[in-house]
Formats: sequence, structure tokens, C-alpha cells
Amino acid sequence: MSDDAREDPGAVRCELTLPCDVRFRALRECVVERLAASLGCAGAEAAARAVVLATSGLVDHPAGSVYSRVTLTFTAGGGVLTIRVRYPVDTVAAETAPGPGVESILSEGGSDAPLAVMRRLASRVEFGRVDGVECCTLVAPLTAAT
Repeated sequence: MSDDAREDPGAVRCELTLPCDVRFRALRECVVERLAASLGCAGAEAAARAVVLATSGLVDHPAGSVYSRVTLTFTAGGGVLTIRVRYPVDTVAAETAPGPGVESILSEGGSDAPLAVMRRLASRVEFGRVDGVECCTLVAPLTAAT
């Protein structure tokens, strides 16, 4: 069963898939910030920055080439904005150069690592797999009821 099947049916939901490419960095940041602000996220700028780190850390990393795209799913409900970043693996690239995994890549760099900064920006950051795909879930409080 898909993790999405357990979602609150009254929640507002939006999904966006973009290439995992440096050229889309500004678009990802703009879309996340505007959507987060529209949904009443208390820290829309911080949420946008956290998502940029969750995606750009892969684009900038040599092992990131196994990820050809990212899917961002925004769900607002229950007083929080949940942003799930899914990282489907390009199976051809993974066969020739398997990567260490998203959490490992984003952890490189100590206190300045993308993951360390993400944890300071979002109220909760979790890694896991949904429907067999690696994902990172970021949670931020909403100030307005959705």
C-alpha cells in the first residue's frame, strides 16, 4: 500500500516532479516558498531553503547522478505542512555507479552539511522509503488553518 493512502482526506495536496538538475534550483525554491506561504506555513522561506538543500545536495554530489528527478509532494493538514521529497533512482546510472544513499550524501560536511542545516530549518526531518523509493520528509508548522 502507498503511504499516501493513509493521508487525511481533508488535507490540501499538491505534487511537482522536476529533473534533478542545477538549472531547476531557482524554480524549486520559488515554487516551494510560494506554495508554503499560500498554505500558511509559519516559515515559508525556511521550508524553501530546506527543500533546496534536500535536492541541491544531490545535484552537487558526484554520486547524485543516480537520481534523475525529484518529486515534491506538499500536504497541508493537521496544523502542519509536510513536504515529501522522493528520489527515484535512474536504474541505468545506478548499475554503473551505485550511490551511497540520499541521507548519507546529505550528511557529508559536518555542521554545514545540507542535512544539518535542514534539521535547523524544519521542525522535523525524516528519511525512509515509500513505495520502494528513497524519500525525505520535512515538516513545518502552519499558522493558518487549512
